[in-house]
Amino acid sequence: MNILRGIPAEKGYFKNPVVTLGSFDGAHLGHRRIFSTMLNIARQKGGDAIVISFTAHPRKVLTPLTPPKILTTTGEKLRAIGDSGIENVVLLDFTHDMAEMNAAEFFNEIVLKKIGVIDIVVGYDHAFGKNREGTIDFLRELSKSRGFGVTRVEPKNFYSRPVSSTWIRTEIEDGNVRLASALLGRDYGLRGTVAAGAGRGAKIGFPTANIVPEDRDKVIPGDGVYAVRVRISDAPSLKGMLNIGTNPTFDGVHRTIEVNIFDLDADLYGKSIEVDFVERLREEVRYASVKELVAQLERDRITALEALDG
Repeated sequence: MNILRGIPAEKGYFKNPVVTLGSFDGAHLGHRRIFSTMLNIARQKGGDAIVISFTAHPRKVLTPLTPPKILTTTGEKLRAIGDSGIENVVLLDFTHDMAEMNAAEFFNEIVLKKIGVIDIVVGYDHAFGKNREGTIDFLRELSKSRGFGVTRVEPKNFYSRPVSSTWIRTEIEDGNVRLASALLGRDYGLRGTVAAGAGRGAKIGFPTANIVPEDRDKVIPGDGVYAVRVRISDAPSLKGMLNIGTNPTFDGVHRTIEVNIFDLDADLYGKSIEVDFVERLREEVRYASVKELVAQLERDRITALEALDG
């Protein structure tokens, strides 16, 4: 995969460029329809399909006091785009100066002059530039004088509703990870580092790894117990169950993310860990005794294995 950090210095770097532009947070099913359309046009015209995106979500610059929760880190987004068959990605740093550029300035200076587009592919609700002036109508009007093609991609519907990053974020925050994964086209994942925890899990026979997410802006699923697949430092995946919440049976206060990895006895402190959420098993519950909690955890393990093997 060819990843450029910034616009190439010379025009002509790409052959017959077929381009799309956007944040593409999640690289979900709707985005994949755009990527597929690009690839088809690029094959027909003997050109390169190119995704222009950003190293961080533009709203982190536009609304720094209320940054958006993201579905994918930059690395996760690049992997998902690559898995869609796209071989060329241009990553831009979204700056305050860029935010002030109107649609014509942005498209002419960054896209046309530097890349030399022959076709641009955009989603049904796409807009760019200051005040979102760069609509499909803007592109079609500009194309008359600049000679590039414009393709509008219709939404990918799921349950008669367009797939969107906003919808997926809401489902994850509500704990509906199975639906969110269906909208993404892959299991929703969370990467982090294992840090020292309270150590209570090991004492009751269910040792857990306490996960600190690598990106604090990543969407965290709602509190509860989940069946998950786990990868440690890029090793093959393992099965497990994960709890998000405050551990009310132990009068916990702080929200934690703790995963019990089945059939693994190892020191994981400081290691990189990634979990894929498969199914929400239940809400987090305060039990009257540790004995009741242990009995429930034993049932959770059976339910988790059923979900992971299903």
